[in-house]
Amino acid sequence: MIKKSLQHTSPIITNSQLIKQLWWCYIIKLKSITGSYSAATTSTKSTLFSAIVGCCLLLGMTSTPAQAANVSKSGQRVLMIEMTPALCKMQPSRSRMRQCLEGYSLTVAGLNLGSGNRCERGSEPDLTPLQLKVVNRIMPDSTVRSQAWYRYGACSPLSANNYFRQIVSLASELKLPSELNSGNSYTVSKSSFLGQMTRLNSGMNSASIDLICQDANRRQSILTEVHICYEGNQFGTCSSPINSCGKNFIISGGK
Repeated sequence: MIKKSLQHTSPIITNSQLIKQLWWCYIIKLKSITGSYSAATTSTKSTLFSAIVGCCLLLGMTSTPAQAANVSKSGQRVLMIEMTPALCKMQPSRSRMRQCLEGYSLTVAGLNLGSGNRCERGSEPDLTPLQLKVVNRIMPDSTVRSQAWYRYGACSPLSANNYFRQIVSLASELKLPSELNSGNSYTVSKSSFLGQMTRLNSGMNSASIDLICQDANRRQSILTEVHICYEGNQFGTCSSPINSCGKNFIISGGK
């Protein structure tokens, strides 16, 4: 179960509200000094106006963090899970990867934070030995970890520790159908699979799941990836789903 985080937001002052506040501050203050608007000298009006503009602009600046919070709040994260036995069989270049050699049923390929396809900068992810041990359970190959960090994490506000901590947290809370972990092969219907996913995970709906299949021999559709989309700390709607699986597909096990 994903816990909701409470966020404090302060009122946002729009440009029109700021202008109104500025004008009324100016008129009221001017009257308190001179008794009326018409009785004030041009110099008094100019000096007072400049002072109040400065104060109101400062007031307007305090609304910026709340607006920035709203922008960051709308960001989407996508947890990318790979069906390891299927990809190891279909892509010979993976045969020497640790997850293929050690018979993993599924692994995590990364967490897309919406920063673009590739960050194009950043150093090797530096994880503590304890954190590396935990991450290895779901991302055993060092090349996969580095690629995920370079592609999605390095240009985000997160440190490598926090990026991979998010991956471990989301993966540990996600519940998957038993067929994905059994090691056997099954032919399943898409509607049945999506139904299992939404029943197992409170708050998830079918639009939160993007299923990716590839055609193997005899034009059989084989599930290769499952993407789970999040909005904040809750399941969200996948904004650009690939959704390449037909009505039925094969879950390929290692046996």
